[in-house]
This record gives sequence, C-alpha cells and structure tokens, in this order.
Amino acid sequence: MLLLVGDSHVYRSDNPLIQGAPCTGDEDVCAHDAWNSHPSYDVPSFHRIVVHGSTTPLEWLKLTVTPGAHNPTTATSFGPFTWTRITGS
Repeated sequence: MLLLVGDSHVYRSDNPLIQGAPCTGDEDVCAHDAWNSHPSYDVPSFHRIVVHGSTTPLEWLKLTVTPGAHNPTTATSFGPFTWTRITGS
C-alpha cells in the first residue's frame, strides 16, 4: 500500500510502520522517527510519501505505476510504484 500525503508539508519518503526503516526527505524531516508514535507495528507492505507542499522551490511528484512490478523499496520506488520529484512548472 502506498500512502500519499499532501498539504503544506516537506518532502518525505519512508515507512513509519517499521522501526528503523530508511527515510529520505528535505530539511531535518527524517530526524523524527515516526515509528515511535506507533511502537510495535511491523507492516513491510506499506510506504508513505509526504509530497512537497507550498514551500519553495515549487515542485510536483511524477508517480508511475507498473502493474505486476516488484521494485525494491528505495527512496524512489516501492512495489509497482516509482516516482520522480520534478522542480519547476
């Protein structure tokens, strides 16, 4: 399952439901381990992307879904999903 979160947020890509899961993000957003808010969860089939909000520079997220793909979990892929951050208009 892929969860996309929007609003006025700073970019973050992680799995907050696994302790110590890798986190990629802007500023110091990864300094807080969200797993501590939900201790004892272990959900490896979950990934969250908090999309860049109304901060600058403006950017958008290009999401690609490839049915049947089993991409590894990285900063830009998870299962059938891959994504790219696009800066500008």
